[in-house]
Amino acid sequence: MTRRALLAWLEARRPAPPDILRPSLAAAVTDADLPLPEHLALLGQRLLARVAERPAGGRELALDLLAADAFVTYAFEAQAEADVAGLAALAARVGAGS
Repeated sequence: MTRRALLAWLEARRPAPPDILRPSLAAAVTDADLPLPEHLALLGQRLLARVAERPAGGRELALDLLAADAFVTYAFEAQAEADVAGLAALAARVGAGS
């Protein structure tokens, strides 16, 4: 999915993310040749890895951590919309970190 298409998908979510979180979400979005749920999960995993790489970090990492959580949540939402039967497999992939 393209960055542009994913940003449009995020803008259509209701309830909308808090205004303070929107820039962090938008900054993390990249193009990826993946289905939407996988793309969202990957973005969440990347942000979480960035946070984990800074164990001494403090509050400055809060928005990245919240954005990671939002992307993983959106991944499950997108999977449920596409095919609820795929939720368990997505959960296994997210849990495995790939």
